[in-house]
Amino acid sequence: MRIELLGTSFTIHTDEDPKRLRDIVDYYRTKVQEIQGSVSTSDPLKIAILAGLLSVDEVFKTRDSTVAEAAPADEGGEADQIEAIADNLIHTLDSSLEE
Repeated sequence: MRIELLGTSFTIHTDEDPKRLRDIVDYYRTKVQEIQGSVSTSDPLKIAILAGLLSVDEVFKTRDSTVAEAAPADEGGEADQIEAIADNLIHTLDSSLEE
């Protein structure tokens, strides 16, 4: 599958279902567009990193909510640590983009 994103194009060979891969790329492309519309940088690497972090944050939130539903309330400490780390990374990237 040929992918064109952030001014770069490349081919991916995988055993995954091509439709699934297209869906993943389309979802990531949406995240890239969200970032491009909300930051002042045009640096493709920074945009890619921020879009990746945004996507991973969504995965963590989904996972955390699933874990919270399955686990007793007093076992949420790990989820809080993960969220704090993600928040810190996002803050660090935001600060560097302002420079």
